[in-house]
Amino acid sequence: MSPSPDDLILCQCIFSTPKDVNLKIPFGKLDDSENLSRYALAMPYEQDHLEPFARKGDVCYYEVLVTDTQPEKLSSLDENLEKVVEFDRKSLMEAGIPGLAFPYLTLTEYSPLIPDLLDAWQDQEGQEYVIINQRSNWESLGQYFARNHVPNNQVFHHLQTMAKLWKDLHKLKCSQTLLEEDNLGVGDSGDLEIKKLYFDDLHNPPHLRQLVELWIIILEENNQTDKATIIKGLMEQIEEGQIDTIKELSDALNIIYQQAQLDDLLDDAEEELLIPPDDELEELTDQFDFDEVDDDQDATVINSGDSIDEQPTVVLPMTLLSLAECGMTDIGMKRSHNEDCFAVETKINKRETPQGIFCTGKGFFLVCDGMGGHAGGEVASALAVRTLYKYFQDHWQDGLPDEETIKEGILEANRVIYDANIEKGNLGAGRMGTTVVMTLVQDNQVAIAHVGDSRIYRVTRKWGLEQVTTDHSVAQAEMKNGIEPEIALARPDAYQLTQALGPRKREFVHPDVNFLEVKEDTIFLMCSDGLSDNELLENNWQSVLLPLLSAKANLQEGVAHLLELANQINGHDNITCILARIKVQPNLEQKNPLI
Repeated sequence: MSPSPDDLILCQCIFSTPKDVNLKIPFGKLDDSENLSRYALAMPYEQDHLEPFARKGDVCYYEVLVTDTQPEKLSSLDENLEKVVEFDRKSLMEAGIPGLAFPYLTLTEYSPLIPDLLDAWQDQEGQEYVIINQRSNWESLGQYFARNHVPNNQVFHHLQTMAKLWKDLHKLKCSQTLLEEDNLGVGDSGDLEIKKLYFDDLHNPPHLRQLVELWIIILEENNQTDKATIIKGLMEQIEEGQIDTIKELSDALNIIYQQAQLDDLLDDAEEELLIPPDDELEELTDQFDFDEVDDDQDATVINSGDSIDEQPTVVLPMTLLSLAECGMTDIGMKRSHNEDCFAVETKINKRETPQGIFCTGKGFFLVCDGMGGHAGGEVASALAVRTLYKYFQDHWQDGLPDEETIKEGILEANRVIYDANIEKGNLGAGRMGTTVVMTLVQDNQVAIAHVGDSRIYRVTRKWGLEQVTTDHSVAQAEMKNGIEPEIALARPDAYQLTQALGPRKREFVHPDVNFLEVKEDTIFLMCSDGLSDNELLENNWQSVLLPLLSAKANLQEGVAHLLELANQINGHDNITCILARIKVQPNLEQKNPLI
């Protein structure tokens, strides 16, 4: 029994025809009894008047709308894929799968951004066919941007998505896909979607600058002039040679996106804080079981060593040579939004003397991992970043702040989030909170502080990787009380936090603060647990982190590599990482007391 027209699903048929082959549409109408194909035309097409949507070399590309009259049957593509032993172009073609299908198959992981490939085959005349899903409830990217209520961070998120996709499309020689304005749109979910793939002209391949130029055009044509101005700044960097690769463009976009996300979150937080109702109070108490813990706990050291500040003995005192940094965040593979937030600020002064170049510098580095229902986690981490940044602008002038000043800053952030939680009068389980890890650098003196399970690591050539914070978790509290690690970590609540900022009053928040002196070249890494989970750093630091101690190493590439690695190994959570590289030299301006 044939399905009724109402049950049929529309699909797109994309097919390619060599110029020396006469165009043939192998489908009949739905009610045509002579139609021998499983696919039927969804509307009438005149074969002689069908125009290609693209021409590349000696091949023309066409599209028609079809319906599948036998959806219950296995497709030719599925049958042929069962014959494939190795997934490469040669094996696919030997199995009867046309080259036109290869990029769709390769990009399957990008669904629904890339249309799903439903069927594919090649006829005896050399025409290749692919059946892909038809976009429904789809609006063009320009129409979407024209809406005044689209948040800034959402606009830049879509541009960032295109930048990430460009890399894989470029490998497949399909970059033109992102340069066709009417091919870009947004679906019901609010996510970016493209209609179909376009192949590149191999004699005149697309350039990265064309992608940025298209962004500017779309934004300017759709009342997004403020965002177009920001993207024009990227174009200037491209023209000046500061941005030359898709990776450099992605890194620059990532910074813009994070700033837009922070601005939008803070605007939303000032308008209304989303606090769940009273009936979730009991869950909150269970989720945040904040038992008081001792502040004087030793850091977990990955390698052997008696103290987190044990360093090689030097004769001359050391002074700052350089301070470099980079911070990035990624939504991860399974989250719909990013609850992490971070801040980085450095100030460097250089002075040249006959003895050499001398630097003084300050660095403020902060990572927060938010938690809480609705937008609570995002708001909490953003509030913590804003509060701590402003606090240390006011309370950090010459030397490093002392321990009490640092603790008061963290407790002030706790107060701001706690007051926001109470403002509505609700005491629900969705009460928002956040972890915090913070590193303050003053020349070669460093202060580290934290609450929660976000971490700070230190990397040196002599001592390797050292974890210089201890998680505020149930398991760590148990181990501090003498319980064997195997027993403590086997508890079902082992990784439950014992501290966070925001859910409870200051009496229940006990920041850990330590002071370190940098006596050899050092990298400090601050991260959320999306990066540190599953001992990712412990297992990969020698290949990923140790080379970054070199002044020639690019920290942006290093951080991007870490985020990529975290998505491969973890990927279940948001991922944020800051790297701060401190290089030191003997202080030749200060006399050696041993001479």
